[in-house]
Amino acid sequence: MTYRYVGETQMFRTNFNTKTLPLWRKYPIGSQGLHVMNQWRVGVLLCLLGCAHAPERPAPTQSTRASAHYTVTISDNFGGAKVRVCLEGATVRALVPIGDSAGHELHGAWIQGDTLDISRGRIRLPQSLHASCVDYETRFGTPMLRANDSAAIIVSQAQWLWRPDPFPRELDTSIRFVLPADQQVSLPWPHSDAVYFPDDSAFFAGTFGVFGSFDRQAFSAAGTSIDVARLGARPSDEHIRRWLSRAVQATASAGDRFPRKHLHFIIAPQQDQEMAVVFGMVRRGGGSSVLLLSSPDATVEQLEADWVAVHELSHLWLPPLYSKDRWISEGVATYLQEVLRARCGFQTSERAWTRLQAGFERGRRSGTGRRLASESRNMNRTGAYHRVYWAGAAFALEADVRLRKSSKGEMTLLRAISEAQHIWGAQAVPVGAAVLLRALQEASGAGFIEELGAKYAASSDFPSIPYVDSPEYQQVRAQITSRAERACGINAESSR
Repeated sequence: MTYRYVGETQMFRTNFNTKTLPLWRKYPIGSQGLHVMNQWRVGVLLCLLGCAHAPERPAPTQSTRASAHYTVTISDNFGGAKVRVCLEGATVRALVPIGDSAGHELHGAWIQGDTLDISRGRIRLPQSLHASCVDYETRFGTPMLRANDSAAIIVSQAQWLWRPDPFPRELDTSIRFVLPADQQVSLPWPHSDAVYFPDDSAFFAGTFGVFGSFDRQAFSAAGTSIDVARLGARPSDEHIRRWLSRAVQATASAGDRFPRKHLHFIIAPQQDQEMAVVFGMVRRGGGSSVLLLSSPDATVEQLEADWVAVHELSHLWLPPLYSKDRWISEGVATYLQEVLRARCGFQTSERAWTRLQAGFERGRRSGTGRRLASESRNMNRTGAYHRVYWAGAAFALEADVRLRKSSKGEMTLLRAISEAQHIWGAQAVPVGAAVLLRALQEASGAGFIEELGAKYAASSDFPSIPYVDSPEYQQVRAQITSRAERACGINAESSR
């Protein structure tokens, strides 16, 4: 097999039609009921899925900082990788995986042919090294996804990227790939020619990587550069551009710009007769990466009408949160998926409020009676997704209504989220809810948000939601979902 160095592109091999990896989608309401995978299936999916490319940047100049230079050779059957990392300028005692589960993929490690101890997934070095090269080998194993009509694989970088331990205070990282001839790689990291330069977050948070043969396109929307890797023949490039451009613009309408300068999408096929988009997920390790599994039979109108893309993109307005606080991040994204789509004409105002009300009723009937923070921490095990998502959406709605009424419409939840961006920026590693709530309170000038968040987290009961149908709130409801054509960039040609 002939190999060559590869930089910018991507690849992915999946077969979502096999029975080996059932997929689920977060269905808040209506006929699109929530389908939850078994815990092990969730683990496999969260561990595996991944992809993206990124903007080019100049190669770094000479520096006295510590450096780690990786060469990653992908096997000819895409079953694993051989990695050489050369370290300079830092004292390193071990190389460690990004997550505990990734350690099971480690097959062996060596220095100049001498075998190293790899207990518990950690590569233990014989002595603290200041400069040396280490070789190790990983197997991708079960977490590969395969598509019938695509010759590519999607894997998380956690399956092949081990980080220095202790991690240097400042580290310059470069990664060069060696692939079988005519194959590609793509990641959401800055690159120059055949070399990627991830920032430190790539060592601590997962992202999506694609290897193999696939189609790609690039365009911009809402001031954001967008790269797309498409596995399979459909949707067409034209439909993908229209669908994703409008989803990005709708999400950006929550503020004065989209919260990220660069985005990468992976569009992979998942056959479904009822749903246009079957599943979505965001990853942030080193860059913003969005995976969307869409039905190849979906029309562009059906893709635009679907809520999944706006939901996943809405997550990027907030920092990632600890598991016990995910009721806030999932709740805000659920609220925004309805409000922003109404503001941008993807659905009527009446439809948005009907969906919100139905979602709250489903949330009220769901759950195990735990406090919301505990319910959030355990939802992958208990399946209490409706309770967590819709109680969080109720928090977002109550905060939005109270902000609008107390400020006579001058302050909204959307504005508070937009103005709080400088607090967390492109944060990739989870933070606590206190960081988010305090930032929203300071940005809005309101004194109730931290207290409201604490009240929701401690509550075992689903909140009362008079804001959805009470005549008292009719005017503020109209304000929340009123059309915002200028912010949404809607024109007669693209509107349905």
